[in-house]
Amino acid sequence: MLSPTGYERTAWEDRFNRPTIESLRAALEPEAAKLFDRLRRNLRSVEGATEGFAWHGACWRWTIEYHTEHSEEPLALLVPSPMDLQLAVPLEREFVRSLPQRRMTRFIRDGIGLAQDPFDTRWGIWSIQSTILLEDLVDLVDLKLRHLGRQAV
Repeated sequence: MLSPTGYERTAWEDRFNRPTIESLRAALEPEAAKLFDRLRRNLRSVEGATEGFAWHGACWRWTIEYHTEHSEEPLALLVPSPMDLQLAVPLEREFVRSLPQRRMTRFIRDGIGLAQDPFDTRWGIWSIQSTILLEDLVDLVDLKLRHLGRQAV
């Protein structure tokens, strides 16, 4: 749909209109849409997780957030960028230190590395490009949830 200014905005980019899952999915390439569906299904199956939308500024725009009762901050964010489907996970330093990183794939370790010094962020970020990678990411989210559960006790 063309706007009066002559350009089209995807639902992901339109800050002033809350998107739907369908509108975010529609902007993805077919292979990315399949990965989006699978990752979303896996995140929704995490025990106690709730799904919602949040605007995260010019970089991540509209995201799908997954929350649990263990923390105010999201467990994970699904970033449905039409150019680069991503998963972002806030990572506490204590949690990162507890991870068996030597047994993790390089893909996971690289994303975790973004949330450590010298980088000035706590977010691990991964581009979702294959179903094999999804399982590793869901395992990481499960580890984080268990870590949060231990802290809450």
